[in-house]
Amino acid sequence: MKTFKIITLALLVLCLSVSAVVFAQDKEKPKPLHAPLVLPGVDPEMRNPEYWISTYDDAEDIVMTPEDIEEFNAKVRTKKILFKDRFGKRDPLLGNYKDKHNIGLFMHPILPLELPETTSSDSLDTWLEENTEYLYSRDFYDSRNATWSEQMKQELIDNMNLDAVPDVIERRFGVIVKRADMRLYPTSAAGFSETLWELDFFQTTAVYITNPVAILHESADGAFYYVQTPIARGWMSVDTIAIASKKKVRKIVEDKNFLMASEDRISIFADPSFKTFIQYYYFSSTLPLIKQTDKANIVKLPYRKLDGTLGTTKGYIKPDVDVHAGYYPFSKANVIRQMFKLIDAPYGWGDQFNKRDCSGTQRVVQKCFGITTGRWPNFVLLASDHRLYLDQRKSEEEKIDIVSKLEGGITWTGSSGHLVYYLGKAKNGKIYFMHQGGWGYDEGDQHYFVNRLAINEAHHDFYTINRPTVFTTFRK
Repeated sequence: MKTFKIITLALLVLCLSVSAVVFAQDKEKPKPLHAPLVLPGVDPEMRNPEYWISTYDDAEDIVMTPEDIEEFNAKVRTKKILFKDRFGKRDPLLGNYKDKHNIGLFMHPILPLELPETTSSDSLDTWLEENTEYLYSRDFYDSRNATWSEQMKQELIDNMNLDAVPDVIERRFGVIVKRADMRLYPTSAAGFSETLWELDFFQTTAVYITNPVAILHESADGAFYYVQTPIARGWMSVDTIAIASKKKVRKIVEDKNFLMASEDRISIFADPSFKTFIQYYYFSSTLPLIKQTDKANIVKLPYRKLDGTLGTTKGYIKPDVDVHAGYYPFSKANVIRQMFKLIDAPYGWGDQFNKRDCSGTQRVVQKCFGITTGRWPNFVLLASDHRLYLDQRKSEEEKIDIVSKLEGGITWTGSSGHLVYYLGKAKNGKIYFMHQGGWGYDEGDQHYFVNRLAINEAHHDFYTINRPTVFTTFRK
């Protein structure tokens, strides 16, 4: 008995000692902090777009005319993509290429109103089958951090209404009437990839007002349509779409006289006194313009009637907000100015929670000039033929020497999983990036969250020169 008491006491002492060490370690480890507004290595004046514009002698020169951009977009829609090994390794833009196609994102944007009225169900059957397989291929977590159960998954599958897909599908057509989330499944419930980060893997992208859609299918509960949009296919809430003939949709989406939102989001009102709010419209979204006066911007606003069809009404926008009639001329200066209008905007995976991710941010900036590319980092980097593949075997300084010779202002960089805007060489001789990053960086034991659109110098851990693999310049 005495021996037992001694052993028990020894174990108790050991447990207390271990607990004390663990507690001390936890106590010593500082809590993560929000990164400063100006990241290390960035000068405050660099947060002003005019600083960067002044570094280019040709900043105001037109890089591509509207006709050039129209031709560029047409080429992207039909471009043949070939991958090959680079520097002894597989093409860095190959990663995620097939996977993102499988969940409904497009490398090649489409023109929904050019699609035929009828189509075989073969493609839709395949897409829905792939979604079903993906649902059961891994764990997903709901907003309680609870794992999606077999019953919950089966309810999703049932709502996909697979048995109701006819052999020959008659497409209906419509227009987005307010910002819409594209979902992998007919639900607004989240399917987070893990419990620590809010990355909703059921979310694929946002699609904005006046985008055309082709409707292929409807969920069993009638709350979602399965649609094809210019940049993606998937499920959308029916209340975001108004149905109409192709002719009526074209009058909205192809109106050349339009007003474009040129700040993060802009309020639309039902009356010229701006008392009755209707909705927001978001950066680079467009609406047919009726009239601009010193008292109001008046637009034609599409809406969904009670029977689901398209209606239009007047919308009123305050005269002092940042809007633009038509697209901006595509110059380095204008791209820089548009990028900086979104600086510090928060990160949102797949544009979830009315936010934007890396490619979602760059996509809406490019849209300010009428440029349309695919909806994923490698899709954007593959859009232009002016690409430099960076040899990862080179030293940091060798890479910086190569990249410093590239055209900033109209060049994007990154990899198959992240998209970055290349600002170029600063007046201090260093090169800088601007990007929407949903992570942070470490300084010793201290972690800093960034999680916003920020500028960083190419040696800084938030995004070093060793991260990008491809640089793509947007020229004809």
